[in-house]
Amino acid sequence: MTDQPAGAISLEGGDVLTERSAEVARIWITDGAGASVWIDARVLGDAHAFGYLIADTVRHAARAYAGTYGLDEDAALQAIVAGLSEQLREQASEITTIQDGSLN
Repeated sequence: MTDQPAGAISLEGGDVLTERSAEVARIWITDGAGASVWIDARVLGDAHAFGYLIADTVRHAARAYAGTYGLDEDAALQAIVAGLSEQLREQASEITTIQDGSLN
């Protein structure tokens, strides 16, 4: 395993990653500076399949918030979906692309 930046999520004790595993997305936040989002669209060439992955990610996030903060998992899921829907509907913040359509 390569050195991880400070603040990285530990993968220890998780699923076994193999040479067939590929990172699809990486999301970082910085206090007061917004988010840094990296997506390798080559891993899932189908945008529809990426939507399924995001849906699974949201469900895992709901479980993580429920376990971490003692919330009902469905309530956590509804809160995440509400925030997602609001942001997609109202485009409350602007995004800036550093690398259009490619990585490195």
